[in-house]
Amino acid sequence: MKEYHKIQTVFKRDQATKFKTLLEGEYSLPEFEYLRDLPWVFTEKVDGTNIRVMLEGDSVTFGGKTDDAQIPQFLVNRLNDLFLPIPAREKLREIFGEAKQVCLYGEGFGAKIQKGGGNYIVDRQDFCLFAVWIDGWWLQRQDVEDVAQKL
Repeated sequence: MKEYHKIQTVFKRDQATKFKTLLEGEYSLPEFEYLRDLPWVFTEKVDGTNIRVMLEGDSVTFGGKTDDAQIPQFLVNRLNDLFLPIPAREKLREIFGEAKQVCLYGEGFGAKIQKGGGNYIVDRQDFCLFAVWIDGWWLQRQDVEDVAQKL
């Protein structure tokens, strides 16, 4: 199923700091500058590994950022616990009804994931949902939050 697109940084990065700092006011894309006076909503990016939970019919599969990505077994075990038991599958079917293809995009995070993973959870891993794609349509932010609450 569809890989998640790269999220472009709003501002350009400073070459003098080896791109570690942003140049506020110098937009990375003309679209951002065009939209600068409109209200924006920002969310925290969880530092972990990109995960896709893919639903097709009664099948639930997991993927990383790309189809070739390797997911650590301890994270696969956690995803299995979250999404494969019968009650979880029933909840997914209740939420998404007759949708043919659903992809839950999220971040696998916690102990042993990235350098700071233990800053979130010290003894296990978990999944943080950030986007939902259903039969070719992206859900709006409030609808993603609604799905997350239901899950």
